[in-house]
Amino acid sequence: MLKFPSQRCFVWTFSILLSATAAFGEKNDWAEGTPGRSTGASRDYYNAAGRLPWNNFMGDWHDAKDVAQGNRAYAMANVADDDQGKFVEWDVTSLVREWQDGKHPNQGFFLRTLAQGGTIVFCSREHAEAEHRPCLIVVGERGSKDLAPQADTYLTKSTYRSQGNSDSLRISGGPDNVLIRFDLAPAKELGQVSKATLRLYTNKQYGAAEIGVFRSKQGHDLPPSEPILGLASQYPGDKGIAEDPDVVFATDFESEKWNEEWTYAGKMEVIDTVAEDAERKFEPLKDKALRVKIAKGSTGALNTLYKFKKETGKEPDEIYFRYYVRLGETWNQTLQGGKMPGISGTYGVAGWGGRKVDGTDGWSARGSFDLSIPTDNPLGGLHPIGTYCYHADMQGWYGDGWGWQNDYRGFLESNRWYSIEQYLKMNTPGEKDGILRAWVDGRLAFEKTDIRFRHVDKLKIEQIWMNVYHGGTKPSPYDQHLFIDNVVIAKKYIGPMKRE
Repeated sequence: MLKFPSQRCFVWTFSILLSATAAFGEKNDWAEGTPGRSTGASRDYYNAAGRLPWNNFMGDWHDAKDVAQGNRAYAMANVADDDQGKFVEWDVTSLVREWQDGKHPNQGFFLRTLAQGGTIVFCSREHAEAEHRPCLIVVGERGSKDLAPQADTYLTKSTYRSQGNSDSLRISGGPDNVLIRFDLAPAKELGQVSKATLRLYTNKQYGAAEIGVFRSKQGHDLPPSEPILGLASQYPGDKGIAEDPDVVFATDFESEKWNEEWTYAGKMEVIDTVAEDAERKFEPLKDKALRVKIAKGSTGALNTLYKFKKETGKEPDEIYFRYYVRLGETWNQTLQGGKMPGISGTYGVAGWGGRKVDGTDGWSARGSFDLSIPTDNPLGGLHPIGTYCYHADMQGWYGDGWGWQNDYRGFLESNRWYSIEQYLKMNTPGEKDGILRAWVDGRLAFEKTDIRFRHVDKLKIEQIWMNVYHGGTKPSPYDQHLFIDNVVIAKKYIGPMKRE
């Protein structure tokens, strides 16, 4: 039985630096969205571009008693249905003070009706009349400031699309809920806040409503952690790791005949080894690395296999697989996602390309990449990765996508090396106890322990599938590159490289 690693230490690794600017919020903030695209907060997601879901349908909040989805509003206001344009104000001093004192991260105001009521339409920050846009009036020891919203949107039950670029905000018992976030940094010069007032302008009312202000609360709250130490820590720079008794295969692409180390290496015209590539801002992990090109107008790129039975004489039921990846300067997914290296047992029968599996004929758990995050997003410029899985309980003809979202570790920057490790354990035939874990830079990014890959014992782990594929069916609109290095396949957790 393989044991989950618990020892931790500092290793040679490149951390994910999520440097979202104040213009769009911090990494765990809800997103307003990109004009013309449904990438912002919606009834299902707080960040649709990153496929980051709310814990609760129609949004997550905490009340004034810090109760999740509670009903004790920080402030309340009654809005009458008198068919008049008017300002509505809430005294939000207590909540703003909590943010200013660092008691909670400022993830914005969450407005909702406190009882079934009518629909109230407010002007958003995109409204043509500037004087009617939302405003937070902050008074402190050294004066006052009128703050414009950093982002605003509303969530509506009637559609999955995000509404962040509308010129209006809607609140109703339907429900429709409103999100507004202000950057409080400019208010620091005022000193301690003595009064904070949220002001909105309503230009349409369809019935009266009592509206409460709550604290928006979503995302991850994991404490900082050190990378998990694995067997690679015994081999600085991976030197000699191939001789470890628990290592099945290792390569660093330094050999001119690196392709002969694999069971199969295909499409050599779009893969090669390089030590330099200034055009794509390449910097080596060590020396040479494998360069993979998704050519303009094509879908396929890397398709290299390590087949266990041919190379070792038997197929395992569990395996660890680590590689380093660097997304090149040209990596930018604008049309669709695709496939990345992973683990599989298709046996040439089922588990890819719409060949649905039934638990007796095949399975696969390739890695995946998704659309790159738009720059006007709290995660702007990052590239999501995850798992694309064909399993016995899948519903459609194509695999299920599972993002590596734990602490946003599966959102990668361009031009940075990452250690990517996957662990797969086959399920007891017929039972939902198969395991898939993924680590980015030695930190757990994904875990699922209830997968049913198979109904029969004959299905095993057939191969490591070093695959990079654009799609789907849409070809890449331009040349895109990534780099791969230091692949290790092992019976135990490997972990990132230790510095030499």
